[in-house]
Amino acid sequence: MNPSTEEPLDDPSPLLPSSGQRSQLWTIDGYPIVDGKYHDLVTDKIKTHTGLFRGGPPSVSVYWQNRGGSNRHDLFYAVGAISSRKVTDYLVLVGEMLKAEKCIVSSLNATEYAVNVIVETELSTVDFTALLRDHGLLASSS
Repeated sequence: MNPSTEEPLDDPSPLLPSSGQRSQLWTIDGYPIVDGKYHDLVTDKIKTHTGLFRGGPPSVSVYWQNRGGSNRHDLFYAVGAISSRKVTDYLVLVGEMLKAEKCIVSSLNATEYAVNVIVETELSTVDFTALLRDHGLLASSS
């Protein structure tokens, strides 16, 4: 038997994206998760999801990565998030955050359901994620 069909979710609570609204979760291989279960089209079975997940339509998957050149152990490296904002609204918030002049954008790629931002910054993980939260780009940790 497949153990992934027998175990409950580690955290069945819905993911709260940067806007604070509930978000649709998806398996890593692209199946929507509903009530902790997904329809595996390969086996044509309903399975309980226990593994990793990602955001997806109608949410926007967001990924931030730092290309900064410091060797500091606390330097921000990367963070993934989910936003239920429309991609254009999310990008407006990115522009507002950039006015703080705490990072330089090396690359920004956006589609209707994904935003990838590569930055250069010397901020720590704590400081950079706080900057993102302060501008509504990450959910607050409260």
